[in-house]
Amino acid sequence: MTTGTGLSEPVMQAIRSGRTIHAIKLLREETGLGLKEAKDVVDREAAAYREAHPHVPMTEERSPWGRIVLIAAVGALLFWYLSTG
Repeated sequence: MTTGTGLSEPVMQAIRSGRTIHAIKLLREETGLGLKEAKDVVDREAAAYREAHPHVPMTEERSPWGRIVLIAAVGALLFWYLSTG
């Protein structure tokens, strides 16, 4: 399914959420475009979306793995500290 921009809904969702690398990957898979061409399309659509919706934040979703590793490391250090004392 394509949107009014000619891009598929998953590509537009990635653009709206600020996930430009993911949007480029999806667009390349769907169309066979080269990296530069896909990046240019995504950048153009992202700029148009930002201009049309200036108050909507475009935040990139982050993986929870960084927090998980940090919590595990703190837990391991706390366990070591309490068990050796």
